[in-house]
Amino acid sequence: MTKKIICILFVALALLTCKNKDEQKIENAIREQLAKYPESRLQDIYKNFYQDCFSTGHAISDTAMVMSYLRQELRESQLSSVPLVEPIGWRHRFVRVNIDAVRNGMIDTAVLVHAFIRSASLVNPSDTANWEKEWATIIKIIEKNHSPIKDFQADKIMIDSLLRENPNRAMHHSRIFDTTYNPHYRVVESEIAKKILPN
Repeated sequence: MTKKIICILFVALALLTCKNKDEQKIENAIREQLAKYPESRLQDIYKNFYQDCFSTGHAISDTAMVMSYLRQELRESQLSSVPLVEPIGWRHRFVRVNIDAVRNGMIDTAVLVHAFIRSASLVNPSDTANWEKEWATIIKIIEKNHSPIKDFQADKIMIDSLLRENPNRAMHHSRIFDTTYNPHYRVVESEIAKKILPN
């Protein structure tokens, strides 16, 4: 009986330690986001973590459309102030590849398009239960450890409302984030990114 209790306590302690490590990684990712992008709003933090779970949030099959849209974005956008390659979320399953990497010849347009499409197909967005729990943890950590993010309460209410309609909903960057940082990127799975980008 005593051995059984010790075993249960050991398992509980291991699970708690694992949870604390995950929460520390989440905290670090939030801190990095706010340090790099101090104008971030809550929906930008949401987008960062969401993309690390779900990539774009849906599978993409129309290569020609994706290629056309990227070429149009390259023509119409200015140089971005976001890094050429940036890990996202706390697991770093995915990275954002700035389209300036195409503009400066670091990567071919077709290679980026195929990497983006392949990455989007790796995720099953139907697994919403874990995302709901993760987002609740992120909110708690922000409320506990960070000075107020501008418009936090209003954005929290808006995001909660949208998640009630669709528990794994993708979101755009906030208007202030778009205006301040001019982000133009494609989300690529980390291992795929390592294979297609120069060291």
